Amino acid sequence: MLCQHCHQREAIVHLTITENEQTRGVYLCKSCAEKTQEVSFVFHPAIVPEFLQALFGFNPASIEQPSEMTCPKCGISFSRITQAGKLGCSTCYETFEAQLEPLLRRIHGGGQNVGKVPARLGGAIKGRMEQRKLKEKLQSLIQQEAFEEAAVVRDQLRQIDQAQGGGIHDE
Repeated sequence: MLCQHCHQREAIVHLTITENEQTRGVYLCKSCAEKTQEVSFVFHPAIVPEFLQALFGFNPASIEQPSEMTCPKCGISFSRITQAGKLGCSTCYETFEAQLEPLLRRIHGGGQNVGKVPARLGGAIKGRMEQRKLKEKLQSLIQQEAFEEAAVVRDQLRQIDQAQGGGIHDE
């Protein structure tokens, strides 16, 4: 696609502009994108640490940075990661786990990805999750010697299992 401004070069930048509740897309070449008045925010890699600090209260200097520790696969150091704002490879997650965990918890609000359930598998996955929760509840009730409540949960598990066409299985 050609640039919608100069009509000479290949468009490599796509801008989505919203004005007066109207949204439009503009395709520009690199040269026109640098000159346009419509681009009011340019994201430069050098500002990543400052951006993270402003957005999440993360200060790269506040994390204990081992000076000689580097990733065995890509060779990047943790101080370089904090400067660049990105990891060098997948092994960096394991190598710098102790330094990354507090940062990722702060950014994502937890240490576990809960994600979305795919629509076509959603019913089966949700059913298994419900079964697992009921089994945990059943074990807890048995330990508390709340046998009447445990019998109700056991019956719920049997109904789910019969609906799925199998017997009760332990995971």
